[in-house]
Amino acid sequence: MTVSVVILTRNEAKNIERCIKSVLWADEVIVVDAESEDETCEIAQRMGARVIVHPWEGGGKQADFAISQANSQWVLIVDADEVVSIELADAVRKVSKSNSPFVAYKILRVEYVLGKWLKHGGFYPHYEIRLFKHGHVRHDPRPVHRKVIVDGPVGRLNEPLFHYSSEDFLDWWRRNLKRAQIEAEWDFINGKRFNPFSIYGAFWKFFRRFILKAGFLDGWAGFFACSERMFYIIVKQACLFELQQKLRQPTEWQKAYK
Repeated sequence: MTVSVVILTRNEAKNIERCIKSVLWADEVIVVDAESEDETCEIAQRMGARVIVHPWEGGGKQADFAISQANSQWVLIVDADEVVSIELADAVRKVSKSNSPFVAYKILRVEYVLGKWLKHGGFYPHYEIRLFKHGHVRHDPRPVHRKVIVDGPVGRLNEPLFHYSSEDFLDWWRRNLKRAQIEAEWDFINGKRFNPFSIYGAFWKFFRRFILKAGFLDGWAGFFACSERMFYIIVKQACLFELQQKLRQPTEWQKAYK
């Protein structure tokens, strides 16, 4: 059976070449671009990918649209700031050629933060469903943090998918906290409100990740990564409070890539 690799992009000129190089073994490479303003599309086309420009509809809907463009029996979905390891590429090819009892696979995703591969703090091991048979997966329509819904049994691959969070740590924080705002606005539209207990939960999450799950063993990279998870919750609740007090209207969720 064949494999299509689907890559979702928006202004990823600095990452897309590295990503595509790691998946050139696939039968088909598709880049679905959310109207980039840099050279993402030109670079992808130059490297042989099929590029489709599609206005951003939210993470879930964008992923489902991208999957619908694939022609292979198996689909591997990858973000532009990720790299498929040689070992993972081999594992995916083996799955596609086998009579697998699974319709989808969770893949080991490894985080690179501040020059360090995180090994503790709940960041490792971390698995996400990224490989699946065409027609057996759809996504929740949430605009951020894609949630996969699978029709059938799910297996697991232990070969790594490398995630280069950002060359610029401040940019990484800004993007993640922007996603917190987007998620808050989506949740508000769908009936959720500010919850003060979530603020306490944010500090508990930092303690659990950094102390109980030994994030401190990853040094300052572990500290800042665990801190970001805590502040994500705080920013999300602050945005919910802001919306609840009618200080602004929930319109920004449509601009997660903008």
